Amino acid sequence: MKVYGVNSVLEAIKAGKASKIYIARESKNPKIATIESKAKKMGIPVVYVPRSTLPAESKGVAADITAIKYMDFDYILEKALREGRFILILDGVNDPHNLGACLRSAEFFGCAGVLIPKRRAAQVTEAVVRVSAGAALHVDVAREENLASAVKKLKKLGFYVIGAEVGGEELWKVSFSPPVAIVIGGEDKGISRPVRKQCDVIASIPCYGRIESLNLSVAAGIFMYEFARSQKSEH
Repeated sequence: MKVYGVNSVLEAIKAGKASKIYIARESKNPKIATIESKAKKMGIPVVYVPRSTLPAESKGVAADITAIKYMDFDYILEKALREGRFILILDGVNDPHNLGACLRSAEFFGCAGVLIPKRRAAQVTEAVVRVSAGAALHVDVAREENLASAVKKLKKLGFYVIGAEVGGEELWKVSFSPPVAIVIGGEDKGISRPVRKQCDVIASIPCYGRIESLNLSVAAGIFMYEFARSQKSEH
């Protein structure tokens, strides 16, 4: 698997996932010089290639990375309980750009891990890593065949499960005291009926304009921020 661009390559190096770096010979970008220096210090091979061999989105730098390793769901669950962090559940997100954006926000807000379905949903690919600006390489992602069963398991362990949908209780009125799981539905169908039935509350972001809904990755970011904000206000 390859990643392209300064941010994605830097994050691959930080995450210990980069196995080889490709740099355009003609590059004079100081950020790429930093990548070159970091790679050499860490013993990562650096190959100099003609710029024409790299795609335009690379901006002159690319990296081979080790295959994405999905984590065990129990590992994420235990980490959330131990560290007081939240779990993000993406129920049928099919657009790699939305998945990448959600993973970037999840990393930014300190998510314990992200749960996605094994089938009929976007998986962590090169495109997802690129959209996330490399953040996907730092986030623990687990996959389950049956999300509704996974949510049941969370609830038995005391997690409060918050579903994000239009028409629910105002977000600001909902408790985000950990342990918490936030459920974001897919682009077309939203949260599936079996998963929705397992949610303790359905919450929505109040609308102040004419458009009644947000892109799911934007909504996910707002829900994650609300978790972070509520924890800050309690301390």
